[in-house]
Amino acid sequence: MKKWRILFLSAALCFLMPSNMYAYNNPFNLSNSWHWSNSDFYGEGDPYILKFNGTYYLYVSTVDDSVGVKVWSSTNLVDWTYRGLCSTEAVTKAAYAPEVVYWNGQFYMYTSPGGGGHYVLSSPSPTGPFTLQTGNLGMGIDGNVFIDDDGKWYFYSTGSNTIAARPMTSPTTFGAPLSTGLSMAGWTEGSTTFKRDGKYYMTYTGNHVWSTAYRVDYATGSSPTVGFKPAADMNPVLINTEGSNVGLGHNSIIKGPDLDSDYIVYHSHASDGNTTYPGRKMNMDRIVWNGDKLLVQGPTTESQPNPEMPDFEDRFNRTSLGSNWTNVGGGTWGIYNQELMWQDTIGTASTYRQVTAVNSASDYTAEFNTKQMKQGSSENPVYGAVFSYTNENSYGVAVLNRNKNRLETNYVVEGVSQGWQYASLPTGYDYSKWHQIRVEKAGSSFTVYVDGMKKQTRTIDGLKGGKIGYTTTDVHADFGYTAFSNKVNGSSAWNSYKPLPGKIEAVHYMTGNEGTAYHDLSPVNLGGAYRNDAVDIRSSAAEGKNVVGWNQTGEWLKYRVNVAETGYYDLDVRLATTFNDASFRVWNETTDLTGVVSVSSSGEWENSTTASKKGLYLTAGNHELRFEFVKGEFDFSDMTFTPSESVTGLFDDFNDGNDSGWTRFEGNWSVIDGELDSAGSGMFAKSTIGKDTWADYTVESDIKLIDTSGDSGIMVRVNNPSNGKVLANNPDYVQGYYAFIKSNGVYLGKMNYGYKELASAPLSIASGTWQHMKVVTSGTTIKVYVDDMNTPKITYKDNSMNPFTHGKVGLRTMNNHTRFDNFRITP
Repeated sequence: MKKWRILFLSAALCFLMPSNMYAYNNPFNLSNSWHWSNSDFYGEGDPYILKFNGTYYLYVSTVDDSVGVKVWSSTNLVDWTYRGLCSTEAVTKAAYAPEVVYWNGQFYMYTSPGGGGHYVLSSPSPTGPFTLQTGNLGMGIDGNVFIDDDGKWYFYSTGSNTIAARPMTSPTTFGAPLSTGLSMAGWTEGSTTFKRDGKYYMTYTGNHVWSTAYRVDYATGSSPTVGFKPAADMNPVLINTEGSNVGLGHNSIIKGPDLDSDYIVYHSHASDGNTTYPGRKMNMDRIVWNGDKLLVQGPTTESQPNPEMPDFEDRFNRTSLGSNWTNVGGGTWGIYNQELMWQDTIGTASTYRQVTAVNSASDYTAEFNTKQMKQGSSENPVYGAVFSYTNENSYGVAVLNRNKNRLETNYVVEGVSQGWQYASLPTGYDYSKWHQIRVEKAGSSFTVYVDGMKKQTRTIDGLKGGKIGYTTTDVHADFGYTAFSNKVNGSSAWNSYKPLPGKIEAVHYMTGNEGTAYHDLSPVNLGGAYRNDAVDIRSSAAEGKNVVGWNQTGEWLKYRVNVAETGYYDLDVRLATTFNDASFRVWNETTDLTGVVSVSSSGEWENSTTASKKGLYLTAGNHELRFEFVKGEFDFSDMTFTPSESVTGLFDDFNDGNDSGWTRFEGNWSVIDGELDSAGSGMFAKSTIGKDTWADYTVESDIKLIDTSGDSGIMVRVNNPSNGKVLANNPDYVQGYYAFIKSNGVYLGKMNYGYKELASAPLSIASGTWQHMKVVTSGTTIKVYVDDMNTPKITYKDNSMNPFTHGKVGLRTMNNHTRFDNFRITP
């Protein structure tokens, strides 16, 4: 093959083939990181990413002793190029959490230098220079802007240990604050607000940036300002308090290059020996969706697949259109400055189109960027996007009309117009500036967005996929970044490699046909929910998401996974059934991982339970797992893989005079007379031991309450413990179960950076007397014994959406001076 033919084919393939050949690792190491003047590392705190005309721009907090805001750019969210200082205004010294919004040709930056009030800067370019537009506007730190579908603006920032919302009447004018009511039981900051399927979402962070327990929660609501409710069963969505990557928080959320996937971008502590200010580094993990559930596939530190690229994209970074575009109807088309395409013939009512040489799939997402240069005097000059184009008898168009300040859409099916429909655009819209049109096609539904505002959804039968492109009628227009992806509404999650350890939603099985991605004996989706193949899916009211149901013997589903490390894993499968003899099996390619696993009845179809299988051996790397329905019928919700390790038996009578091996957190711990003493009257304290990979075990200890108030006991399944006294005053900085005694009884609670009582039993317990407590964990069942080691005082099965099935053990006191002795762990 001649060299010129090889070069031509390589150039063509760059338009058509998504690239996922490489992988990234958290945290990111960026060039030109911020450093203190003494050269100590400061890094990339509070990362915010803006996408404009196909390119991503990253902005981060400025180190306290320097002036300026740095910016990086990327086309794939992984490879970042430093673009210099986008502002050198004096007020940008210690510019905290700069966020940038594009509107009507201007980029607006919101930042709170040193936390001393907000300023607004603006620029005609995402790389600056940003110049000052306002004085000090006050308001708490970490400003975030959300623009609703109706074009109304809202500003969010910290309030009094909460997130405050302010309606805006312009990019620089702010109304009175409204309390969203969202708080993380202390200082709360770093919010991000967005809208999905008509519901408002907010992620938010707390409590202190230098605490290892810095973490992210999310909430949903029907209003952009008030009435948000935390997603209690899902929170926190990001946390890690131990290991090399801790203190996760202050996130932004951005669409991936494939136009469909979502990514959460956040920072973690950077360990460089500077313990006072350890610095921060950027991280990124994927978000997937099931119903209205936001699920972060992370946090990860092992290699993850790069974000997928679109199936077609064009940046027009060449001198001629080339063979990837086809002209329809004439007009004068060309390339300007190797950065955009244009059409400049006006003075006629003729319609000109330029469409791609390649076709999208039937379902897809497409992005178009365009601006008007001039228009003629005809009755209806318009310009914009064409999609699902087969020929002049079958296509859809979404065009902008400056004269009438609106979006206009029409669909032609086999020569029959489906009629024009219109959606108004905000007053003062400047059509000479760049605007983005986004089209999402799912089945017969077409949804059109303009600059992120959802403007129309229409049901059109008879149109499938096709070419995309641009169209003009009596308008000279420029056209920027153009792309389509054969994914829509989060379907990119189906074929992606899900990180293990982690959770996999049952409905996120692979894309493909019967016998390849799934085997289903019914010809159609009996539940009619979520996906349009033969797999039976329904929406579960109890789960608040979609589940796979109506399974029959021999049916199966395939899932792609990315295993972080070779080793043993435990599997927890969440399901609901009224059958007493149901079972499943999981395969890794042709290897039977689990054998047949029996499933117990959950009693009702709207009550879920967890079935477990321990000790599955997986090797690092990408695999395809096959979930087989062996017998019976059950609603399959999700499966979670957790690293597992054999429990090591341990006995500590503290007669050696120390508590070596234990990790103390709050309180005043000491060993006195061969007993572990927590001098915690009026205080809270915890101490842990063991490994977070432990699953089932028995824990025992002698416990003596010295004070008459408060409580003390044993913690099991402990994860993400942190010191609640460091930069905070919170007794609940831990995840796990707490079995404890107090003067009037025995209690079991669930701790998840908050406390929820699960069960209790009356028992009179005198202070100053020894009690023997035993806690047995098995699957999702916890039994608590006090003194009588044969009959449990409490038996509790955690059927919640997120039971804790693995974790360390520990001791805890709450407002009670307590002695512990004869502590034992039995495998």
